[in-house]
Amino acid sequence: MKKTEITAGVDHGKCLPEAQLEQKMTETVEPFLGQIRQAGRMTETEPASGTYAPGSPSGLYYELYPQENAKGTIVISFGFTESCLKYHELIWYFYREGYQAAVIDHRGHGKSFREVEDPSLVHVDRFSRYVKDMHKFVHELVMPMAQKGPLFLFAHSMGGCVGAIYLEQYPTDFDRAILNAPMLGLNLGGCPPWAARILCDAKIAAGKGKERLFTQAPFDPQEPFEGCAAGSLARHLYYLGQRRADAAYQTSSATYYWGREAINSGKFAIQSSSAERVRIPVLLFQAELDTLVSPKAHETFLSRIPDGQLAVVRGARHEIYRSPNEILEPYLEEIFRFYAGNEKADDAPTGSSEAEA
Repeated sequence: MKKTEITAGVDHGKCLPEAQLEQKMTETVEPFLGQIRQAGRMTETEPASGTYAPGSPSGLYYELYPQENAKGTIVISFGFTESCLKYHELIWYFYREGYQAAVIDHRGHGKSFREVEDPSLVHVDRFSRYVKDMHKFVHELVMPMAQKGPLFLFAHSMGGCVGAIYLEQYPTDFDRAILNAPMLGLNLGGCPPWAARILCDAKIAAGKGKERLFTQAPFDPQEPFEGCAAGSLARHLYYLGQRRADAAYQTSSATYYWGREAINSGKFAIQSSSAERVRIPVLLFQAELDTLVSPKAHETFLSRIPDGQLAVVRGARHEIYRSPNEILEPYLEEIFRFYAGNEKADDAPTGSSEAEA
């Protein structure tokens, strides 16, 4: 397993200026993305485990960002309580570098359907549903857009666990994959996973599986920066403002069903019989200041796949893609270096440069 370190450097102005982030996002990035975005709804692969919540939208919301002569297509699998909207800045950087992007709101997130009435709760009875939804999205919507060009995965946190299992079950779909602080093992604050699992099982057996995990809380419209997963205050405040304005983005805590599945799925993803099925190069980013996921689980997973690289990002919190610019710039450079490794130097296509800050 190859291991590298990414350290903070000088802000060369390649990312949106943090002092003007909201202005740049509002006046430049969002209008541009809005012009090229192809948004829609896809029917989920399996029926919901229960009934749809009253007022819930149907199906799964998705966004596609096509580009002529693209270097490749990047599929985003986002993390727990996140949404397509949260990734618009990152999609901007992908597009500006010449890549198409595609992202879907996982069930129970963003503009996709809900099975529980409380908009702050994330619920799913089996993580395999996330994987099957994503497989359908890739085959029915992303691959036609990619037109047999390189297909890449960018999967963060919970989405990283979903992404790892996807690579194990469908090993030929992607050419390269980035797992960004993947949730392959939870940091449970000293509580053994088996004890947390017993608690979740007991609640589910008592008919309380769709209730909020006792360790978590409803959406906080004043979420303090000190305890959040982003390293950039400007990026934290910008998305928090969007969450305040729309209940669809106010997911903040899990049900006991989700908790059980998070423990089980991480364990499943890193076991030898699963991990050894991965066939493509994988770059796993690990945040030095991460308090949410287990670095040991990362290393176990990488030791069991044929071609794995570890990149430790010094000074970064869990959401590395929302770091300060001095960390974000070298991190993005490493992302693009890795994805470019799948291209031949003599015939790599040139992407669009329309998207400029």
